[in-house]
Amino acid sequence: MTATTPTTPTTSTHHLNGRATRTTLALCLLAAGVVLPTIGCSSSSTRSGSNNINEIDPAMAYARQRHVDALEHYNTASQLHLDDKPDEALAEYRIALELDNKLFAAWNNMGQLLMAEGNNQQAMNAYQIASGLEPTDPRPEYNIGIIYQKLGWAKDSYEHFEMAIARDANYLPALHGVIRSAEMLGIGDAKILNYIRNAQLRETDDQWREYLSTQHYRVQALIDN
Repeated sequence: MTATTPTTPTTSTHHLNGRATRTTLALCLLAAGVVLPTIGCSSSSTRSGSNNINEIDPAMAYARQRHVDALEHYNTASQLHLDDKPDEALAEYRIALELDNKLFAAWNNMGQLLMAEGNNQQAMNAYQIASGLEPTDPRPEYNIGIIYQKLGWAKDSYEHFEMAIARDANYLPALHGVIRSAEMLGIGDAKILNYIRNAQLRETDDQWREYLSTQHYRVQALIDN
């Protein structure tokens, strides 16, 4: 499945056996990266209410203006991303990060564009930086897991999906990912069965529900044997 907008990019390169798994493969490889939304421009006013940037420390004023400028470029990049102009969007994300390299969403979204281009190493680098900036957000680790899964590196993808779940135990895309990677590895135990049950409690999509049911039986059979 080819991405048409930044919010619903999907990629499918693996093949599952059986009707349920075939019909869900486009979903099994999940969204090809979670993209974060546009950030509104920040205020330039101080805590005291002054809007005169010259009244505060010059170094602080300089840093604040760079942050404001970075957000403007980020917002431009986000719109270009939505408009399916990846090259222009990448250029704007890079300018934003030159101005403020702490913009988590810019790193994450740039990773998504790089991954769509097939530039997996640079995409992974961007996601790793995003992960370090927001150590409680599951999305960068999930996105890294997607890269590994697309490459067929099931063990690595499994590990990164688990890292995402460690940040948010109920993050459904990561639960999807770890269950699919477990299937690729041919493994199943009580922990994986719990992942499946957790996903089943939250899943609303019929195809995913069918796939999760198939995986529940597969893992339960491994445990029973």
